[in-house]
Amino acid sequence: MTKELLTILLVKRDDVPPYFKTEPGPPQIHLEGNRLVLTCLAEGSWPLEFKWLRNDTAITAFSHEYRYVIPSLQRSDTGFYQCVVRNRRGALLQKKTQVQVAYMGNFEGGNKRITVSQGQAALLKSPDISSYPQPQMTWFRNGQKIIPSNRM
Repeated sequence: MTKELLTILLVKRDDVPPYFKTEPGPPQIHLEGNRLVLTCLAEGSWPLEFKWLRNDTAITAFSHEYRYVIPSLQRSDTGFYQCVVRNRRGALLQKKTQVQVAYMGNFEGGNKRITVSQGQAALLKSPDISSYPQPQMTWFRNGQKIIPSNRM
């Protein structure tokens, strides 16, 4: 065996297809307007190239950048993200990670005062508000928090 042939065999044996060091976790909820950085932690023989998908559609071309940055999250950024990593030995598609964008719109209708006679029932409706996730409401009477009970 010549020295040149031996060198070629060693290079091929050391060639490693891409693999992921971590997989995405549970769905992520991020605040609208915040910066989001998604990372694709992969290893294998270099050079590794990465491409990002959102809802099964490519949003980047292959490059050496393993991060995808959204400088200011918008509601339209909600979706399922995943990366594709490749090298000369093959390509691998990461499991999807769900990104949800939390937001809260303005209350519609303003303050409303409801007056009822003592002993009579008052029906309190929550104001219309565009938000995700749905907000939790706390009601107050004369500046004091109303504690929910069977009477309410």
